[in-house]
Amino acid sequence: DREACKRLCEARTDCVGVEFEASSGVCLLQAGQVRYTRLAPGSECLGLSRSRGLGPLGGVGGGEGEGHDMEVFVMLPLDAVSSDGRVADPTGLPQSLDAMKWAGIDGFMVDVWWGLTEVRPKVYNFSAYRQLFEMARERGWKVQAVASFHQCGGNVGDSCDIPLPEFVRSVDNIWYKDAQGEEDREYVSLFADDIDVGGRTPIDMYRDWLDAFAAEFSTDLGGLISEIMVGMGPCGELRYPSYRLSHWQFCGHGQFQAFDDHALANLSAAAESARHPEWSEPPGLAITGTYNSRPHETEFFSSGFQSDHGKFFLEWYSSALKAHGARVLAEAREALAGRARISGKVAGIHWWYDSDSHAAEVTAGYYNANSHDAYDEIAQLFAAQGAALDFTCLEMRNSEQPMECRSNPEELVQQVITAAEAHGVHFGGENALPRFDQGAYNEILHYQDHLNSLTYLRLSHQLTQSGNLALFKNFVSALHWTGASPP
Repeated sequence: DREACKRLCEARTDCVGVEFEASSGVCLLQAGQVRYTRLAPGSECLGLSRSRGLGPLGGVGGGEGEGHDMEVFVMLPLDAVSSDGRVADPTGLPQSLDAMKWAGIDGFMVDVWWGLTEVRPKVYNFSAYRQLFEMARERGWKVQAVASFHQCGGNVGDSCDIPLPEFVRSVDNIWYKDAQGEEDREYVSLFADDIDVGGRTPIDMYRDWLDAFAAEFSTDLGGLISEIMVGMGPCGELRYPSYRLSHWQFCGHGQFQAFDDHALANLSAAAESARHPEWSEPPGLAITGTYNSRPHETEFFSSGFQSDHGKFFLEWYSSALKAHGARVLAEAREALAGRARISGKVAGIHWWYDSDSHAAEVTAGYYNANSHDAYDEIAQLFAAQGAALDFTCLEMRNSEQPMECRSNPEELVQQVITAAEAHGVHFGGENALPRFDQGAYNEILHYQDHLNSLTYLRLSHQLTQSGNLALFKNFVSALHWTGASPP
């Protein structure tokens, strides 16, 4: 039991901490500081926050142990690999990583861009990423690799221009389209998942890429590469491109993206099946407004969303998104065959959260109105595929948001945490915007008992400045120290 595990440690002069997993009886003797943490519903662990570079000293009951289960990662710059497929800053990046080593992080996250790694169909080149991964190995870190099936450029914080592969982006009629008829070529429309594109469907392409990645890094999966985050929409998030920066400003509620030919055909079939062929068209601009409209200004988001037609459309729209997520995660699960954790990202759409229609969420595909719990439904599909859930906006406080936007990031985060825990889903978090202040760090620490990992956005020159770096180091130490005030 737990006490016997502690006694084993006390009997050895080289042991100052133990990790005990109650569900399996595994007792690992290690070097570090003892702490308690909650791993998952129904499971407790007596763990530790170890000194960097020290591994298990010995074990009883089999199994391997990590120094602590709360891991802290830092995102690399979006353009860590340049548009010509090379490491962008081979001199400066290692220096920045050394600063992160001093801060005590456990590894980094990096976007592995589809547009850079598959320039020609089924010809893959991961050489620049192997160089980056070796930088992590040299520092004893882990890597969260993002299968970035979207373009880089055109979103908040984007500092690069990496489009999708030319053999994809040159194809017409496979893109999301809004009510004005404008396409968004950041990510292939989920309604085109089964459309032939040069002999393969988009789902085939995602699977082929994942198979190639798994083959290239087969010896590193589950070790150096601990997690593969699978992109499922714009910004790599499971959502529709409802708030395109080319048209949208905070805090407009965005627009539905269901006007391409394949979406319209899918909706028409669903309406026929529901015996309401008159529901075969998405709600139009006359009742939904445009990207920068506010819910109270529109008929649909004032009352129409509660009508039978409104409920039917929102159910169809969100179900299509969930089905897409389930398919892509299933492909990733099969490709990786349990050799590394898979995960997906859900967007932190906090504006209009306190409105009845949850307008900004529902246009993105999160049906969090009419007594639906969008995040519970998403957590359920993630659980079915054995995937972890990564969520943004953990640094945001309600008091920082403009009152007129009816924003409530704190309650939103709590709703997602509750959903993840209800389904036993590994929960990882991020900050949505770059922050270097103690207030933001304190807000993230508020959730630390529920976090399995935290990925900080992002590595930059500003983060490595002396004052910011010292504050960040203290923040990392606090995240690693669960159950008590940091030492």
